[in-house]
Amino acid sequence: METDAPSDDGESEIPMRLCSMASIPDSLLLSIFSNLVAKDVLKASQVCSRWRAVAYDESLWRQLVYRKWNISGKIAPGYCSWRNEYKRLYYYAPLVWSETLTEHSDEVLHVSFAHNGSLFATTSKDCSVKVWQVGYPTRLKYSYDFRAGYKWDFTQFSCFNEADTMLLVSSVKSTEMDRRGFVAVLSVQHNFQLLRVVSMDPSQLFGTWLNGCTFLGGSLEISLDRFATTVQIQAFEVKDVPQLLPASASVETHSGLALFTFCSETASLIKFLTVVNVPCKGISPIQETELENIDESGCSVINHEHDECTKEDVYPSVATSSGNSSKGEQFCSNIVIQENGHPLHMDYLDDSEMEEEPEEKYVTKRNTNTHPKRTVTSMHHLKLRNLIYVTGEFAVALHQLGFKDISPNTISDIVVERTMESVVTDLDSIQSHMVVNYSNQDIEMRRIRKPDMSDHMIDLNGHVTGLCLSQDNRYLFVNCRPWVGKIDRSDPWATPELSPEIEVRVIDLQDLSDTGVRYRGHKGYSQSTMCCFVFLDSSEHYIGSGSEDTQAYLWDRHYQCCLGVFGHGPGVVNSVGFSPRDEEYFVTVSDDHTIKIWRSRNRLKQVIENAQSLDR
Repeated sequence: METDAPSDDGESEIPMRLCSMASIPDSLLLSIFSNLVAKDVLKASQVCSRWRAVAYDESLWRQLVYRKWNISGKIAPGYCSWRNEYKRLYYYAPLVWSETLTEHSDEVLHVSFAHNGSLFATTSKDCSVKVWQVGYPTRLKYSYDFRAGYKWDFTQFSCFNEADTMLLVSSVKSTEMDRRGFVAVLSVQHNFQLLRVVSMDPSQLFGTWLNGCTFLGGSLEISLDRFATTVQIQAFEVKDVPQLLPASASVETHSGLALFTFCSETASLIKFLTVVNVPCKGISPIQETELENIDESGCSVINHEHDECTKEDVYPSVATSSGNSSKGEQFCSNIVIQENGHPLHMDYLDDSEMEEEPEEKYVTKRNTNTHPKRTVTSMHHLKLRNLIYVTGEFAVALHQLGFKDISPNTISDIVVERTMESVVTDLDSIQSHMVVNYSNQDIEMRRIRKPDMSDHMIDLNGHVTGLCLSQDNRYLFVNCRPWVGKIDRSDPWATPELSPEIEVRVIDLQDLSDTGVRYRGHKGYSQSTMCCFVFLDSSEHYIGSGSEDTQAYLWDRHYQCCLGVFGHGPGVVNSVGFSPRDEEYFVTVSDDHTIKIWRSRNRLKQVIENAQSLDR
């Protein structure tokens, strides 16, 4: 290094051009920090109080957020700190692969969570449904095999009732002609006993819960008098009472209460039933919270002091045998620490400076059970209840969302009407037609009912491959593969070509409008005539979806940026799911026969600390 000549008194002078770091202006220091990654900015903040102040500058963290996730715009509503936003997107998003479950022997098709977040269910082409206990390690709690007793081909879908006491499972059996569908209901609280089995066609109705003890299915009929198909949406009541049903109990047909009749002359069917309760416009946040706690009678039924699911309930401690320290070490060493398929080092995970920031703002946003119990009388007039389904003008393309009012008053009127029909004695006054029942191929005379029309219809101009509701029931998220090329709407048997790009579209259920928001990146390669269902899910802050490119995707709801890509083996990632009580716990299922559990860095740190504390 070049030095200055000695001075007359023999002492060396400090070079004027070598400035002390302490003399660097804050603006220049901020410019230097802006070229660092977040991890290095956090390390620099530990040098001194002045560097710490510069490292915590909000404009710096806004740049870091913009650069890492390629976004711009305003901070998410309800937040005031870009540093905390970086923390949320990086430290609290479920991006780290921590477990792989391999108990299914074939492609895993769907995952669904219990409302309290303590369990999730998976269905598969091995024709079983499995229920898992959330925690570390994730444990298999129940399993039911439908292939042995019913010779069905696969289970395709499941959902828990409101009280998480029963599980609806949709299954399929292939025939020489086509596929036939079935619904089975299992008791979660009575050791997974089988409660009821009914036929359901078309099979891709999937089935859904109308309320805590009634589910919806359907019956498909083909008229021989005229070229038309009819789908009747039916309601089935089931009581969660232990029964001595054999493993191959008979399948019920025509046993439900017919609610709606949808007819089509182009063989376009009704599929993917979903029930949604939508708070009306103009009600306060307090009223919206109250609406979440109303049963079918219109009365408040939840006492949060006793019913609230605690963190310990949802996220149990690491299980180990008492006194066996090696168990704790084994659990800790078995944690797979990867992000997007790449190993992560613990010093990269453990950003202590990130963790020291107070979490009051973030906890307030995430905690949905802090409000006190309120007394609610009748508030049904404040919410709308709709049945959502997928259909289309074309014979194959599922391009339309249909909405039908199923408010309590509407259902009551239908029950009265069907009761009156059943007591009609003048058979000459009943108009009938000859139909083929799809479930058993029986030919019979059936009453001709006036077709029901949708109360509202949204045309998406693309093939719907999946849908889910936001947790507050305000928004509907739809996986859609847009049509490409020229579409011949004059031909009802046309099969439009589909884009290989899937996009998540967002429908505002309060005014049934397309918000214009899009989440993109996932792929769809299957042909339009046999387009795969690719299921998605949402949490308060995130959207996740499967994809046909062996990966799952995670986006932030506000910034619409892709936060992570989750790798699987060959095939389609068919479905994803967030724990409804902990969005830092994320599940993906795939054609590679596996279930993968993804946790946030925050949750994974807790798992490791629990293992280490038990080891002591």
